[in-house]
Amino acid sequence: MDKIILNNMRFRSFSGVLESEKKEGQLFVVTLTLEIPFIKGCRTDDLHDTVDYSRVFSMVKALIEENSFDLIEYMAEKVIALVLRNFSDVEAVTAEISKPTAPIDGDFDDMRVIIRRTREQMEEVL
Repeated sequence: MDKIILNNMRFRSFSGVLESEKKEGQLFVVTLTLEIPFIKGCRTDDLHDTVDYSRVFSMVKALIEENSFDLIEYMAEKVIALVLRNFSDVEAVTAEISKPTAPIDGDFDDMRVIIRRTREQMEEVL
């Protein structure tokens, strides 16, 4: 399985459970791993034969920055569905979403979820 990784994309969103998170917004860091059985572009050197990661970035940016979610788990599943819906060569997506400024009183790097879904698992929402 070939993979394309979009690593540590940063978006500002008004998401979270607390009212302050929805009002003030915060940084979300997203890493996506797209699994493709065989990337034809490896042999053709043609952008049409791979997943255009600039398109993926733009779509994910719009989804996260233009919507509000309570849970990063829910955000991750929406991101995965978006990628699978728009890129038919992708068979599975792992979305890692972290909140480096989560509203928790304590010392930490971030709070994160890692969700992986296959196209088959997402059939009902695609």
